[in-house]
Amino acid sequence: MSSHVGRNSARSAGSAESISVVIAAFHALPLLDEQLHALAGQDFDGRFEVVISDNAGESALRTHVEGHPLREQLALRWVDSSSVPGTSSARNVGTRASRYPFVAYCDQDDRVHPGWLTAMASASASFDLVGGPLEKHTLNDPVVARWRALPEPDELQVLGRFLPITFGCNLGIWREVFDDIGGWDESYPAAGSDVEFCWRAQIKGYTLGNSPEAIVAYRFRTGMRESWRQVVSYAEEEARVARQYDAPGRAWYWPLVHAGVVVALLPVWPWAWSRSRRGEWVWTTGNLVGRIKGSIKYRIVYL
Repeated sequence: MSSHVGRNSARSAGSAESISVVIAAFHALPLLDEQLHALAGQDFDGRFEVVISDNAGESALRTHVEGHPLREQLALRWVDSSSVPGTSSARNVGTRASRYPFVAYCDQDDRVHPGWLTAMASASASFDLVGGPLEKHTLNDPVVARWRALPEPDELQVLGRFLPITFGCNLGIWREVFDDIGGWDESYPAAGSDVEFCWRAQIKGYTLGNSPEAIVAYRFRTGMRESWRQVVSYAEEEARVARQYDAPGRAWYWPLVHAGVVVALLPVWPWAWSRSRRGEWVWTTGNLVGRIKGSIKYRIVYL
């Protein structure tokens, strides 16, 4: 496990023996059931509950959850978080409705691996916040899986040459740390929220650790337009967080390298005609465009 060491600690004794799993939901059916079945297959020896925080406030989802065959096994509950739109608000509402001292977040359309909660609990003995790797092969077509690179499982990703982060869809935190830092910043409805959350906790002195065994199968967007909108939004809001925390950004030569990759992957070249290559170009180019937009919007050079 790796960490960013801070001055505070929320750990009073040992690892988490009971965990609240919070899922921010928005038009979650039918994919939510795949995640719920994965949670039912956990090898965790402690107690856990699953809180579905519904940002759409759908009566159909509430009925589905309250009558779900796994309801008792998962201690499954539905809470309404539709008053303020956004994933951050949904996670805040779900967390504040939770019962246990450690909270683990996953998303409605992903699938946690069987040892996810056990690994989260184990790492919670050493860290205030815990992240784990995402894997892209279980839920994605091999062509789509080539579009994006994910961080190596044994290390946390460092953004902006500043501080490490973990993804909001695979993050655990002691509830008292969540309360102390004020929860998720709802001015970041979705993109950039996990970066801001992780940086704020570490700046306040809390420790962020990585558990390579806390694996989540991550589902990519399959359409080019969807992927473009997603990556542009990610990069644009990353620039916002960098401005907020005065992160230095990439080394001066990286924008030139990035632009070179964009040109090399242009779909006009014969080696870039395949769908996988076009998807790589969309993701790489969208990231650069988002950085440019974010730099202009938030008045920071974050290329």
